Amino acid sequence: MDGYIALVLRQPGGGYRAVFPDVDGCRAEGRSVDEALANARSEIKAHAARTARNGGSMPAPRPASDVAALSAKHGAVAGACIHVRPLSVQVRADRLPKSVRLPKKET
Repeated sequence: MDGYIALVLRQPGGGYRAVFPDVDGCRAEGRSVDEALANARSEIKAHAARTARNGGSMPAPRPASDVAALSAKHGAVAGACIHVRPLSVQVRADRLPKSVRLPKKET
């Protein structure tokens, strides 16, 4: 699976903003390009988790090969492809409601 493309744009007042062209409303900021990308990595994962909790699904990501073309089109100073693990792997049993928890094994 390709990851979600993050484009880093220079802010007029200073700093940088990372945006995801394929994911409306998901963005992050930072004082540097590296900080904006690190914050974008955290934000896309949090956005995916919120979307899943609300019963939605993330849009399909476009191919990573589109990073350069999108960066040029939007005047980005950097671009990256950020992968999000499938949420089903991240769900922990101790966070499930008590009504759906599995019984503990007897020792």
